[in-house]
Amino acid sequence: MVRPHRSPKGLFDPYYVPDKLLYRDREMSTVNGVYKDSFEDEYGVNCLVHGITGVGMTVFSRYFLTKLVPQQFNAHTVYVDAKHKDILEIISELNDKIHHETGKPITVAFDLDVLWMQFKRTATATDRRTVFVVDNIDETNEEVYKKLARLSKEINASTIGVLNSHEYRMLTKGPATQMAYDFEIPLDIYTQSQLYDIVRTRVEDTFPLGLTEEVVRYITDLVVEFDASKPKTTVEALKALWPLAARGQEIDSDAVRSATASITTFAHDNDYMDLIDTISMNDFMTLLVLEALCEHLVHYKTETYIDRGTLNELIVIKCEELGVKYVAEDIDRSLQTLIFQSIVFESGYSRNLLYVLAPPDILYEAAVGLRRELARRK
Repeated sequence: MVRPHRSPKGLFDPYYVPDKLLYRDREMSTVNGVYKDSFEDEYGVNCLVHGITGVGMTVFSRYFLTKLVPQQFNAHTVYVDAKHKDILEIISELNDKIHHETGKPITVAFDLDVLWMQFKRTATATDRRTVFVVDNIDETNEEVYKKLARLSKEINASTIGVLNSHEYRMLTKGPATQMAYDFEIPLDIYTQSQLYDIVRTRVEDTFPLGLTEEVVRYITDLVVEFDASKPKTTVEALKALWPLAARGQEIDSDAVRSATASITTFAHDNDYMDLIDTISMNDFMTLLVLEALCEHLVHYKTETYIDRGTLNELIVIKCEELGVKYVAEDIDRSLQTLIFQSIVFESGYSRNLLYVLAPPDILYEAAVGLRRELARRK
């Protein structure tokens, strides 16, 4: 059923903030408590939020700035994304936004010192405290953050600096940076079950047609396997799937594999073929296991997984058809070989669920062809 109130803004707006921020209660409680104390006792506090790229640092800082600050503090809020901007652009944006917040007239200027003095004068004279967020801090714009952090101490404002873990390690080595912030909020990656809930929530917020639980789980499995449980990667996958869902097209496993191809770039067809050829030179049973698994996934496009029980039943049938003796230990060994070689994968939700990354029809044809070649040799 079409849900017309859903909007793709949650996928395509880089500054989208969900109504509820999942699984960051502890970190949000910490930053909220520190800033609450600073407001009550009228002193400035500076914080650095950091984590691996894509783990949700921007969402975290913007959630605090747009959802919690307006509810709890009588404060101006200023957010600046410093990515790909030079120092003049960043200070100009800070100046524009503080003037907009305070309703003060602004004088056009293009000199860095003049802009900074305008900004400093307006930020100091405001009748309310201010919370500044500078996103995407790196070595090219660190000086702006340090100046802003020092100013915040003078005028009892507060800042949040947002940067990835690599930049955090590099920039916090310097004594000047260490003096510029009071505490830090490290954001860890999500667990698989947490990421699943985040993906499902984003689907519910944005998709005109829902995705099946199996598709959501499949996307999560792929991201956890190859890209460290990052919400940003799942959003990129959902962006690719959204036009299909918007047209009412059913999302099958092929669509998900295509949508997540950017994080599984090693899985090129030729590499798979070479790998299958190598491990199955004298291994008839491994080819038979792969053939049975992929044949099922080819026939049932909407199924992204096959469980071990179903696979075992299919292998028993194939062994009877080919006159091959069925030995459970050989089947287990062959399956473990395929898993060890990253041709077949186990779901993070259950080892009982198996999936493949390459298109199953390609793997199926390769397995059948090599198995027949082995049979002819013998």
